[in-house]
Amino acid sequence: MKLHEKIRSIRKNIIKLSLKEFHERLVEIFGDRALTYYSLCRVEKGRRDSIRLRSLYQISTGLGVSLKELMEGTDKEGSKIVSIMRRRERANNEYIYNGKAVAEILSSRSLRFLAMELVLRPSGATREEQDPKEEINKFEKLVIMLQGQMHVYAGGENHLIKKGDSLSFASSLPHHFENRSQHSKARCIIVQNPRSY
Repeated sequence: MKLHEKIRSIRKNIIKLSLKEFHERLVEIFGDRALTYYSLCRVEKGRRDSIRLRSLYQISTGLGVSLKELMEGTDKEGSKIVSIMRRRERANNEYIYNGKAVAEILSSRSLRFLAMELVLRPSGATREEQDPKEEINKFEKLVIMLQGQMHVYAGGENHLIKKGDSLSFASSLPHHFENRSQHSKARCIIVQNPRSY
């Protein structure tokens, strides 16, 4: 539940006040320092990019709950500083190369780079890829091994990387990834800049 939804729910369903009555309560408590009616409307509709701590304190006081109780069980509201992509939001963000090679996109589409987790099952491999050759955007990939080992084929070269290793290359070169193990899976994070999707 979003914070603004919880505020509205407590106001309507628990203390049973209209928004106007709730604003009047805040004016009684905080006087001319109370949030404006217009600000309360924006908060409850989720139209505020961020809510200041002072405003949250007034709202929680007016609702008769602590700040901690108000925040418990709510999703964090949007931030101008960070981009969070929750696991449940990534549910349909898989790219399936084949039955043994699957990549899950980890980064938001609003970012200029692409981050993904690649899992190669035993004997798994991706197909060959090649990003466009452009003068302005020079496509690069950074691979960070998390588990197992894999061969990275880039520009005709073959490099074996193991857990904890990293490797980077111009992704405008033909490249693919291969797990030669018959028993262990390989997992890595791949960061591409700029993104190509």
